[in-house]
Formats: sequence, structure tokens, C-alpha cells
Amino acid sequence: MKSIEAAIMSAIPHDKCLHFIVGVLVFAAIHFVTWQLAIAAVVLVGVLKELLDHFTAGDVSAWDLAATLSGGLVGLLCFTR
Repeated sequence: MKSIEAAIMSAIPHDKCLHFIVGVLVFAAIHFVTWQLAIAAVVLVGVLKELLDHFTAGDVSAWDLAATLSGGLVGLLCFTR
């Protein structure tokens, strides 16, 4: 029987986890100003990362952007009282 950790690791690619973590961290760093600015920053960071991938022959992926935005949304849900 697989452990829960092993199941998660096999189901979610490592790079998507990193995008998610960055989304949470960007939200956490900026939400002290306003939550709206924090969400805008998460969107900006996600889009800029995909643009960087596009112009440096990286792997452009809507799923990467979705993972980053998901992290920001989880940050928002944790912030909302």
C-alpha cells in the first residue's frame, strides 16, 4: 500500500507543486497591503514566468499558470476570516 505522501507525489508533478508554493508565498508577502494587490501580484508573477519561458525556450504551460494562481487562491482562502 502506498503512503499518502507517495500517492500525492505520483499524482502531482514536482514543478506544479513549486508553482503552487510560489503563488502562496507571493500572496503571503503582499496581502498585508491589500488582498486585491496580493492577487494581482500572483497573476503578474504567474504570467511573467510563462512569458519568460516563452522567450527563453522554456516549457510554456497553462497548467503552470493555473498552479500558481491556485496557490494564490488558497492564500486568499486562508486569509479570509
